[in-house]
Amino acid sequence: MEMKIIKISMTLLLLMLFNHAFAINVGFNQAWFKTHYSGQYLDQYYDVLEVERILKLTQDAKSHTLRLWFFESSNFPMINIENGKMVSLKSDYIRNVITTLKLAQKYDIKIYMTIFDAHNYRPDKLSKEELQKFRSLFQKTGLNEFLNKIISPLLQAIQNENLAKTIGKIDLINEGDTVINRGGFDNNWSGMGQMLCQWKSFLQYFLQFQKTPVTMSIRLHPLLHLPSDLLEDNGPMKCADFIDFHSYDNGGDIYRCSYLQKHSRLNKKKLVLGEFGQNYFNGRYSDELQSKNMENYIENANRCGFSEVLAWRLSDVRNGVNKEARYSFEAFGQMRPAYYLIQKNNSSNP
Repeated sequence: MEMKIIKISMTLLLLMLFNHAFAINVGFNQAWFKTHYSGQYLDQYYDVLEVERILKLTQDAKSHTLRLWFFESSNFPMINIENGKMVSLKSDYIRNVITTLKLAQKYDIKIYMTIFDAHNYRPDKLSKEELQKFRSLFQKTGLNEFLNKIISPLLQAIQNENLAKTIGKIDLINEGDTVINRGGFDNNWSGMGQMLCQWKSFLQYFLQFQKTPVTMSIRLHPLLHLPSDLLEDNGPMKCADFIDFHSYDNGGDIYRCSYLQKHSRLNKKKLVLGEFGQNYFNGRYSDELQSKNMENYIENANRCGFSEVLAWRLSDVRNGVNKEARYSFEAFGQMRPAYYLIQKNNSSNP
């Protein structure tokens, strides 16, 4: 009897959500394919059938955007390194990135390219030498070398294939505030701002990337101190083309909503909710919680002035219990109810 009541309640919840349109498109994060964090574009791990399957799921959900990561680990397995120095990108990496973008083009999906993952900047885990090499990529001299030796050949290859338009926008560092908190930038927030401007200037050398929007994503929660001038015209994000915040809260609440609302009303830079999901510290796998969480986040994002929202995470293919499954919209071999709610929402808001 109790199980029957639960099923009826879930059905009523889904009916309510299906009849509610949020007037905002919902995309997805995938970040890495399967479990191949950092090595996903190397021949050793690249699975073109899985890549196409994920892009097809994105299209089926009527989503416009899929966020993927490209240089997320601190040891950079996709880079040829000689005598401790970066020399070039591995050819199979470039080839498989091109294949991925061609598939994205086929399914009419814009790739949100994320370069670094801030959570790999770990003073507590990396050796002093490893930390210094990683840190150099956030400062002027080291970044110049990285841009010229690594990023330039990749962008040139993408441009040669006329695929630049498939990359809808670029996030230079996933949750870059983490690097700031761990001392990775000279001059903290202003140092991050300088890196943004350096990338922005670099992209101007590539005709097809001159108008590609660039930012650095930032966490958004009450415990994180953000500079008061973060969204101001001359603040640390002055070279960003849009602002990407990430939020994880079981109730789907968005911190500083009135502040963001005011920014949006002033017709300033667009706001993107680049990641959302249930609380990090809640390990509960629940279809009902995920569906309600998704509903609240999209409703609040619309109210707070966000132009686009991206759910974390589209697919987790592992069979066993793991922390990603509770977030994922495909888990344990099946699509979850919240995926179909996103599909319904996006169908109502093309």
